[in-house]
This record gives sequence, C-alpha cells and structure tokens, in this order.
Amino acid sequence: MDITTSVLATVIANRLDRIEADLSGQNAGGDFSGSVTASWVEVDSTGAGVVEYNGKTYKTKRLGFTSIPAGTTAELSYARGIYYSTW
Repeated sequence: MDITTSVLATVIANRLDRIEADLSGQNAGGDFSGSVTASWVEVDSTGAGVVEYNGKTYKTKRLGFTSIPAGTTAELSYARGIYYSTW
C-alpha cells in the first residue's frame, strides 16, 4: 500500500467515524475530532511516532516514511481507537 492510499484510507476512516459519532450523539473517542496540527517529537524505541498537541504527547502510527526533525509540523488524526501522524 503506498502512502497516498494509506492517507486516503485514514481520511475516509476519520470521516466515517465522525459521521457515525454525530448520528449517534456520541464522542468519537479521541481527545479531538478530525485532524489537528501537532509537533513531531520522535520515533520511540517501539517504532511508534510521538507527537505533541496542546501540551500532551501522543503515540501514533506513522504514515510518513521520511525522516523529519523534532519540532516539524505534523498532522495528528484519530480513527477507530488509533492516533495517526503524517507529514
């Protein structure tokens, strides 16, 4: 699966989760809805991406495969119980 397909699948999953939550009157389960602009921190020892948003760090599934320095702007999304980061 290439990066474009992965990102598109994440966007679709996020949108479907949001629609379902809105229709049922429930929170989608994340700390925010949709996608937000976060700051890249690092790749931890387990290979998870770490980003910071509003003073809180999130372990994420990385969708970007290039190396970026700490502090770089990253997109943080939540879908189906998983936080995703991309840049």
